[in-house]
Amino acid sequence: MVLRNNRHYLEAADEDLLQRLCDDPDVAASLAGSQAQTIGTEGTQSIEISSLRVETVKAAAHRLGLPLLQEYEYGQDRTDRNPQLSAVLRPCATLRPYQQRALSTMFAVDGVAKSGIVVLPCGAGKTLLGIAACVRVKRRCLVLTSTAVAVDQWRRQFLMWTTIPPEDVYVLTSEQKVPIDDPEGRACILISTYSMLGFGGKRSGDAELVLTQIQQLEWGMLVVDEVQVMPARTFRSVATTVKSHCSLGLTATLVREDNLIYDLHWLIGPKLYEASWQQLQEDGFIARVRCVEVWCEMSPVFFAEYLRAEDREAVLRRALWTCNPNKLKVCEYLIRFHEQRGDKTIVFSDNIFMLEEFAKRLGRYYICGKVDMRERMQILSSFQESPSCNTIFLSKVGDNAIDIPNASVIIQISSHFGSRRQEAQRLGRILRPKPRTQGNGSTSRFNAFFYSLVSRDTQEMYYSNRRQQFLVEQGYNYHVLRDHSVERMASGDLAYAGENAELQLLKLVLESVKRGEGAEEDDVALHDTGNSRRAPAAQDREERVDIASLSGGLDGSYTVATSVVKTK
Repeated sequence: MVLRNNRHYLEAADEDLLQRLCDDPDVAASLAGSQAQTIGTEGTQSIEISSLRVETVKAAAHRLGLPLLQEYEYGQDRTDRNPQLSAVLRPCATLRPYQQRALSTMFAVDGVAKSGIVVLPCGAGKTLLGIAACVRVKRRCLVLTSTAVAVDQWRRQFLMWTTIPPEDVYVLTSEQKVPIDDPEGRACILISTYSMLGFGGKRSGDAELVLTQIQQLEWGMLVVDEVQVMPARTFRSVATTVKSHCSLGLTATLVREDNLIYDLHWLIGPKLYEASWQQLQEDGFIARVRCVEVWCEMSPVFFAEYLRAEDREAVLRRALWTCNPNKLKVCEYLIRFHEQRGDKTIVFSDNIFMLEEFAKRLGRYYICGKVDMRERMQILSSFQESPSCNTIFLSKVGDNAIDIPNASVIIQISSHFGSRRQEAQRLGRILRPKPRTQGNGSTSRFNAFFYSLVSRDTQEMYYSNRRQQFLVEQGYNYHVLRDHSVERMASGDLAYAGENAELQLLKLVLESVKRGEGAEEDDVALHDTGNSRRAPAAQDREERVDIASLSGGLDGSYTVATSVVKTK
């Protein structure tokens, strides 16, 4: 499939092959005009299709076993519709060997860009890879990512690593809607979110103008960050409504808990390159992470309430195992332990009630869906730069597309059922390469730590096992630790120590469930939240799919550690 003069064409050197594809009812209904015209160009047969039916045609071709290859001969593109981008990589932008291998796969033929997906671990430089691809094509490029925070990060990275003038980098979010100046005559970079382009409701006048410009322009490349989000029903149309010559998908986790992950083969393209997590760790390009699963006994009063709750009261049961006082005591102990070491710690919780309650109780900052963008940026800046802010609490808005390079510890107290993608994305927040020497001057084999706190004898144990499958396939080991093995857990100065504190917490948990407070909706992390306040409770669901062939090998191990955590 090629894009020429803002029109889509099917091209093939074999006329019979092209005819076989056009005989399919879905493709036949997509041919432009009442009678398709066949034009011979350089020995190929070309048939125009309706640009509104691109997704249907791609799906039909994939179903017939005739996947469409989408390449862009940017070296031969001399048309006025695609002015050259005035940007090159700065001398300080040095690509690592695996980044060069990924680019060489995409640009295997000189002057030709191939569409497809590149899979790199979090913190391995996907943003720089996407930027390098854009400046190599040297045409206007559209970058899609999941949050407004990520949009700002991409903008800053473009200005840091390339010579592009700041006025040629545009952003489209709920708070910034600047129309493109001279869209036909000057190339630019436009960065936006899935939700801004996929939103189907009424828009403001400025947003509608920019969206019209995006749809009318011919883009050299579409860069899709966190490409695993693209197959969602709300966003999949973006891949075909934007008229781009080629597409580059970037992700660390080619994983979804549904079968829609396979649609990326024809929405974006095949997998071009995938790096080994363990190899990059051995080479020092990503951090060495110690993964620990802490089994926390349920508090007697919480466990009694858990057993009384019937199966249909899934929300209550989930809230009880999430807010288990013993789990929170372990979390508080680990926070103190790592703060004394000088580590930067992120506590993840999908349960918004517990996120706010626990953060306020400990006097720490928190970020969730209802926190506006300006406050989010201030908190993240303080976390990265201030020595007095060493721990922050995040909801699922921090799962992906957020850059916190100095974070070295993750503590997970609540998660989204058995989501393998979320487990890997959260671990990715601490994968940025770090020195072997820790904040206290000691050296260790590991320089980052990932703790998953699980309430024993509850359904959370089952979900935890499912969540770990992707990382185990990447070569990570989970070391199991029981909460009673952790020293000083009986300390009376912990926030939820003592029977009275537990009973008071149980009362607050039951009241929050009655009010409908719980986890954020799945798409909260994908929306610009400048106008949103509180997300409704998420619906329980569990879907299964075997995607091991896409995400890695089937080897891995699960070991039990008997060592005791000690303070330094």
